[in-house]
Amino acid sequence: MREEGCDPKVVLEELARIVEEDVKRFTFRAVGSMCSKPLPIAKIAYLIGMESNVGDAGVWEGVARLEKEAIQDLGSLLSNPRAVGAIVSGGTEANILALWAARNYTKKSEVIVPTSCHISLYKAANLLGLKVIEAPLKSDYTVDVDFVRRNITNETAAIVGVAGTTALGAVDPIEELSEVALEKGIYLHVDAAFGGMVLPFLKELGYEVPEFDFKLDGVCSITVDPHKMGLAPIPAGGIFFRNEELVEPITFETPYLAGGGVRSFTITGTRPGGPIAAVWTLLRVLGKRGYREVVKRCMKLTEMLVRRVEEEEELELLMRPVMNIVGVRAKRLSVKEFSLRMRKLGWLLSEFPTHLRVILMPHHTERLVGELLRDLRRAALRSHVELRATLKS
Repeated sequence: MREEGCDPKVVLEELARIVEEDVKRFTFRAVGSMCSKPLPIAKIAYLIGMESNVGDAGVWEGVARLEKEAIQDLGSLLSNPRAVGAIVSGGTEANILALWAARNYTKKSEVIVPTSCHISLYKAANLLGLKVIEAPLKSDYTVDVDFVRRNITNETAAIVGVAGTTALGAVDPIEELSEVALEKGIYLHVDAAFGGMVLPFLKELGYEVPEFDFKLDGVCSITVDPHKMGLAPIPAGGIFFRNEELVEPITFETPYLAGGGVRSFTITGTRPGGPIAAVWTLLRVLGKRGYREVVKRCMKLTEMLVRRVEEEEELELLMRPVMNIVGVRAKRLSVKEFSLRMRKLGWLLSEFPTHLRVILMPHHTERLVGELLRDLRRAALRSHVELRATLKS
């Protein structure tokens, strides 16, 4: 730390230069990121709420009210306006809360997860001392429900399904998992961190979408992240429970707060009001119609990419996408080499063992997709001679 402070104008100019490079790269080349560019109004709302601490709801009554209304709106979207929930730091915290509630509610020590689940569920299990049973995937990249059913024991605290897998956006057969959960008396958590703000609107747009939310009686909790397809600034995750009973075993009283005692079930005590204000604002400004249009546009870009990849001799899809997540690979290259070449061409895609992941987000454009396709084609050429030739052209 310097002894003397610097000119604020100079510091802010340097800050702007450094951050702007990240913003440019994220907006134009980071097509493997699940986070969206927030709407300008969401940034304003974030600033308005940023001094608030909803962890002390007796002082910050207004922001606490905003959170309750946002949870009710999102709960309604998930077929349960009476859902109990919170705006948290992200999907990781939400998934930890879900498994924490399941463990304490059931007093059991194992969790069954699909091999496609997000790494946060492994973190949660590690923190909570839960043994992880990994369920394999079927040929359509969704969890094998029969395996889940066969491996439920007297120690199973929860089973997990994913509605929008990290790698491919696949949706597990949550309806079947719900039936298993009801049959066995098992807690079912649905990780819809990405899909939760996509699937309801796809359904309204006429797409064939599997059921995944509280409409299914076996679903106990759902993770949904507004800072992904909800267009909210980071951090804005969400956790939703079917009812109060499920969160009671992880609810703690904080008696010493300035605004009076508060009962809460979140991991963090101090919780910023900025994300809550942003989510509340977006839900009111966009409404269902606005979010439908966002999803419709992302799917248009997705279908454009899919159609063009299918026309390319050197490229192939891993599966037909369910939502705006596409898995693509080069027929004649390893994934590692394909990824390296795309990075040399300036693109930041997510690398998985079987494919590269492209996510078409609200801030992407048709022009960007066109440029991406051009470079996917270039990178997929097997020999460096072929690649150099096409780069010259």
